[in-house]
Amino acid sequence: MKRRTIALGSTMLLIALLVVGGTMAWFSDKEEATNEFTAGTVEIEVKEHGFVDLGNINPGDVVTKNVSVKSKGSKQTYVRVALIPQWDPNNLSIDVVTLNTNTGDWIYQDGWYYYKKILKGEETSLLLTSITFDKNMGDEYQDATFTVKVKAEGVQASHDAYKHVWRIDSLPEGVEPWNPTS
Repeated sequence: MKRRTIALGSTMLLIALLVVGGTMAWFSDKEEATNEFTAGTVEIEVKEHGFVDLGNINPGDVVTKNVSVKSKGSKQTYVRVALIPQWDPNNLSIDVVTLNTNTGDWIYQDGWYYYKKILKGEETSLLLTSITFDKNMGDEYQDATFTVKVKAEGVQASHDAYKHVWRIDSLPEGVEPWNPTS
């Protein structure tokens, strides 16, 4: 009987706790926030201002060739350019040609011209302004074709990305350092 009373009492106590607990009200609140992060872009374009392919080049000619690079992306960007001159047939020396470049805004190092300023939606000053053909070019250059390949590369200015992308330890002295607050 004693057990039955204890079991009945325990059952009643449990029922009472469930009834009381089930009827209690609590204040609560929930909120969610979605944070969206969009990656920026690095996009560049080589600009050749008003250049038309020319034929009939003569020794001593100076040909205007204006080349710059435009940053079209949303990120701050470092720009470098390689100018690759070549004759066809390719056994001819390129020493008879001078590529006239803007050394005020560009720094030449290891085959590349580095623009001194970080770009964001801007265009560089001209890198190449003209090409001079030596007045002493010989007859072997008759009917030959001269080309300049312009190879431009852009990389985000932040977090030393140039070290990984361009595989260099540092930018040439004189190139604007990246500032995370600008």
